[in-house]
Amino acid sequence: MPFPLVVFDFDGTLADSLAQAVAIFRRIGPGLGLNPIPDDDIPALRTLPTKQFFKKVGIRFWRLPRVIRAYQAAAAEHAHELKLHPGIAEMLAALHADGYRLGVLSSNREDVIRACLRANGVEELFAFVVGYPKLFGKAKALRRILKAEGIDREQLLYVGDEVRDIEAANKVKVPVVAATWGFHARELLADAEPTAFADTPAGVLAAVMPSGS
Repeated sequence: MPFPLVVFDFDGTLADSLAQAVAIFRRIGPGLGLNPIPDDDIPALRTLPTKQFFKKVGIRFWRLPRVIRAYQAAAAEHAHELKLHPGIAEMLAALHADGYRLGVLSSNREDVIRACLRANGVEELFAFVVGYPKLFGKAKALRRILKAEGIDREQLLYVGDEVRDIEAANKVKVPVVAATWGFHARELLADAEPTAFADTPAGVLAAVMPSGS
């Protein structure tokens, strides 16, 4: 078992939350002075790194904590309605059945993550859920997970859908799979140099179990 621990990002990777994210930004945006997001902008937004997205919608970094709090509070209201991407539940069940330890590391709140996982019948497949509040602090969180689990960095595989996920994993030197169905487009993820790509949840299985076992 090359990766006894597989850790997933949540929004965009496990949860099909892009449409919800856009809807939330549209709802909270006027009160926070954010720029509106037209429908035809959504494909283009997937090609923007997170910091460029913030610039486009008018989020200044000194206001970021307030925006994140407002966003997460709005997301919590409908967390139980959020669906997983097609094939995710089956992929998670297959990994769990084969003895892999699964975790979640996300910038979202733990209660929001667990509400979604519970509603979709997969919460019990995860050994832990970490909701790390700092948007660009996942490298530190990954180091904490490695220490808590008592494993080498080569034994943890992280799966994420944003450039900041790939960058955090590369900083800690843990293998990372770029999930191309999420928030960021494949070409943007490629620039961050992930260890591997997964274009479908089955692709994650192939990355974790390359022998097909």
